[in-house]
Amino acid sequence: MEKLISIKEARIKKGLSIDDLSKALKLDLEIIRLLDDNLKLPKKYRAYQSTYKKSIYRYLGYEVKYKNSIRDMPIDYTKLSLIYFIVLLIFTILVFLSLNIYNKFNNQILTRSIEKDQVYRDVLNISSQYELNELNHDDFINSLITLNRANYSQNLSIFAKPNKTIFYKIQNNLKNTLQFGEIIKSNELILDLDNDFFIDLSNINNIDKIIYRGIEIRLNKELNSYLFNFNVKDLETLL
Repeated sequence: MEKLISIKEARIKKGLSIDDLSKALKLDLEIIRLLDDNLKLPKKYRAYQSTYKKSIYRYLGYEVKYKNSIRDMPIDYTKLSLIYFIVLLIFTILVFLSLNIYNKFNNQILTRSIEKDQVYRDVLNISSQYELNELNHDDFINSLITLNRANYSQNLSIFAKPNKTIFYKIQNNLKNTLQFGEIIKSNELILDLDNDFFIDLSNINNIDKIIYRGIEIRLNKELNSYLFNFNVKDLETLL
């Protein structure tokens, strides 16, 4: 292997012109000229300067060896051990915090699912007076039929029959809030489907119609029943 010399010397020694190198390597003539004079390339080519030089030298029969400065850097094992210890400590703390949050969240869900609130008791009292039974969610879905498109909204609307009232409780699972109210003929319930809701309804038979994502839905039979913790997105199966 020949000793490394300048590009110009190596080129002249091979009897090649700048134009010869440009055509052989398919590089811009100006780039070859600047490297031949050992000058810096324009900014847009500067990141590739060492690559261009290496290609030219290789074509001229020279091998350029680049020094690996990383190998020459001393490794401080004390600092490295300290970094590993800190990372391990942070990871352990995060795992314990995650387990703590997970256990608290599960305990809250368990308590919430067992506890009977006053609205629950009131609805049970009303249902016992009018001989209402709790309706299974699948039975509720199976009792519905889809009709024509009413509009193009992305909401859920529930309408009551004339002179009938439906009491409701809505649990917003995203905001963790409860909302209570009543549905009458002149005041329908409208829910934004971007949220995640569970809904309780006092008497299904008082529903005149439901509009879900613009599609009109009606009951196909009498249902003197109440509905608890129904996920409104289950209506998606009807579309």
